[in-house]
Amino acid sequence: MKSMNRPILAGLTALALGLALCCAGCSKQKAANSVDSKPFEAAIGDYLRSQGFGMKIASVQSIDQKGDTATAVCKMQEAEGTYGLTVTWQFAFRRRDGHWQVEGHTTK
Repeated sequence: MKSMNRPILAGLTALALGLALCCAGCSKQKAANSVDSKPFEAAIGDYLRSQGFGMKIASVQSIDQKGDTATAVCKMQEAEGTYGLTVTWQFAFRRRDGHWQVEGHTTK
């Protein structure tokens, strides 16, 4: 009985080690690419109000910043959140006078 358990134990150990290494790699990648979303969320809020959109951010999916330009992909929902439906928007940003401003958006 013991000899039959060894291959199973070895397989489970290898699987656990593989998962641990995979998770460690993902967390390092996320930390290296992490961008503070708060300035971008504030810029989106200003943009939505200025355009009269009755929308709000449900979640930020990604932010790609390169120098004084950036893009963000966000799940958006209507401001009251009544219906629970979301749509994906991509925002384009430019940094002016040290602050991020939305230049426009597209629906994805």
